[in-house]
Amino acid sequence: MTAAKKLARPETYLEAGRVERVGEAVVVRLASGSFEARRAKSCLVAPEAGDKVLCAVEPEGVYLLAVLEGRGGAPTKLATDGDLEVQARGGRVAVCASERVDIVGAREVAVTGAEVHVRARKGSVAIEELGFFGRLVQAEVARVALVAQEVDSRLTRLTQRVKRVFRFVEELDQTRAGTVDLRAESLLGLRGENAVISARVLAKIDGEQIHIG
Repeated sequence: MTAAKKLARPETYLEAGRVERVGEAVVVRLASGSFEARRAKSCLVAPEAGDKVLCAVEPEGVYLLAVLEGRGGAPTKLATDGDLEVQARGGRVAVCASERVDIVGAREVAVTGAEVHVRARKGSVAIEELGFFGRLVQAEVARVALVAQEVDSRLTRLTQRVKRVFRFVEELDQTRAGTVDLRAESLLGLRGENAVISARVLAKIDGEQIHIG
């Protein structure tokens, strides 16, 4: 029976074959010859050359229904020509792997949910430009190390409660404010090679004892 006569049969039947090549079309080798097959919509596994496949042979053509067996050690790839959506109505979706899970988007990757939880023993984030918009940030960490070329902050209020603060400035340390209030319970020390205190209206030094020189 020739391939042309085989496709001319009025009934639809199933037959297993081998994938000869994959390009713009999938060429499948059946018992009666080689045919261009179209992937059925339910066949999400992308076939590769050498795979054993199950086909539906119809008068209109050949449909590749499923990949029965692939090359040993070759990865299984799910591929579609258009959009792919995985949905669980009333349940949950879990993606598990014994080694690694990669989520790659050529343009964008979006994560949306009422809550997002990320748990890992160790992590790293590399982002060229980051924009964050939120209402509240709460963080509890043992140690923070920050290395940056420039840091610009614009805040309505800043409150810090610390036990010890050490600041080392190599060049200029400048503060401009409407009012500056410095208070120390025990000692306030100001030291410098040169010290200049100037006031436009009033300069006042008050204390039980004042030592100059």
